[in-house]
Amino acid sequence: MSSEATTSRIEIQLDGAPHHVAPCTLAELIAQLGHAPEGVGTALNGRFVPRTQRERPLQSGDAVLLFKPIVGG
Repeated sequence: MSSEATTSRIEIQLDGAPHHVAPCTLAELIAQLGHAPEGVGTALNGRFVPRTQRERPLQSGDAVLLFKPIVGG
């Protein structure tokens, strides 16, 4: 890996574990991980993020939590 590729990665916490990714949005991360946007719920730094607001760029140190949405009542 070149030094440029190394410096262009950020470290986030993904479901409680360190994870290195290229700079991307939350929506792009979900796609990279192979999840359908409607098939996963998201929280960023402890706050729920609706699908319509997942275009926020991730920053080094962000904590991302993915979970199965619960439906019904």
